Amino acid sequence: MNCFYCKGDMQESTTTHFVDLKKCIVIIKNVPCMRCTQCGEAVYTDEVAERLDEIVEAVSKLMTEIAVVEYSHAA
Repeated sequence: MNCFYCKGDMQESTTTHFVDLKKCIVIIKNVPCMRCTQCGEAVYTDEVAERLDEIVEAVSKLMTEIAVVEYSHAA
């Protein structure tokens, strides 16, 4: 797989995903991704993107100002 932006090689990795919801900031650590070895761009699979949405929705209901959570595959 090649990077959409720079055409560099992509390899399996993890990243930290940040979401600013205005009422709170959600930080999700150790998210699986494909990362470009040249420019560092991270890309998520559809499954990971859906799971990130679920995590953000669940955390946003807690009404905390800043939440730092570990990525998990379980719902």
